[in-house]
Amino acid sequence: MSIVTDPFTPGSVVAASLTAAAVDTFDPVLRRMLGGTQVFIKQPNGRWRPRGCQLGLAQCFAFEDLADPVQRATA
Repeated sequence: MSIVTDPFTPGSVVAASLTAAAVDTFDPVLRRMLGGTQVFIKQPNGRWRPRGCQLGLAQCFAFEDLADPVQRATA
């Protein structure tokens, strides 16, 4: 078992997809919408929020929920 370390600082912006375990809790329509690559912003509390949240998704995710995060320009 490997330990996942979050190297990003609050305000960092990454492009990533959510792991299957993270999207399994959503209904099938929302699951399809969140299935691809999204842009996430690290919050001051260390959680990750999808950028824009156009869907009204009031959920934040842990770093472990992000698959292959790639740093983008800052928010």
